[in-house]
Amino acid sequence: MMAQKSCPICLDPMSSPRSLECKHSFCVECIQTALNVCNRCPVCQQPQGIITGNQPRGQMTFYTDRNGVPGYEGYGKIVISYQFPSGVQGSEHPNPGQHYQGTSRTAYLPDNHEGRQVLQFLRRAFDARLVFTVGTSNTTGLSNQVIWNDIHHKTSISGGPYGFGYPDPGYLQRVKEELATKGIR
Repeated sequence: MMAQKSCPICLDPMSSPRSLECKHSFCVECIQTALNVCNRCPVCQQPQGIITGNQPRGQMTFYTDRNGVPGYEGYGKIVISYQFPSGVQGSEHPNPGQHYQGTSRTAYLPDNHEGRQVLQFLRRAFDARLVFTVGTSNTTGLSNQVIWNDIHHKTSISGGPYGFGYPDPGYLQRVKEELATKGIR
C-alpha cells in the first residue's frame, strides 16, 4: 500500500489535493486559505496569478520621443508620466483615515522591442496597483507620501545605474525579474 502524501500546510494526509502552477500540492481548504492571505505558493513563494497592491488612485501616461537614451543609440525613448493627487489613506494603507501627499514622477525606457515589452508589463503592474504605495519617503524622510513600491524605474536619462539613469545594460532584464516576482510576465 502506498503512503498518502502529507499537506505541507496542515501536515495531515491530503484531502481533495490541489496542485498549483509550480506543481506543489496541498489540501484544497488549506491552500485556499493560504492564497487568500498571500497569493503565493507557501512552499516556493511563486506568485499564483497577479498580486494586487495598495497603490492609491492615480494616472499613468506615456509618449515617445525620437531622442534616445545612452546605451540604446538608434532608438527613441518612451517617457512615462505618473500622477497621483493627494488623498486620504484607506484601510489597506499604514495610517487609515490620515491624509497622504500625492506626487508626480517621470521615467524613461528605450523605444525598442524590449522597452515596449517592459512598458506593457509596467502598465499591467500599475493596473494591479503595484508600482506605488503610501509610506515614508527614503529621500525626504516624510511619512504619508506616495512612494515607489520596489519596481525600479529610470528617472533620469543619464547618470548610469547609481544616478537612476542610463547607460545600464542590465536594467531591462532586472526590471522584468522584479515584475515577475509580482506575477507580471
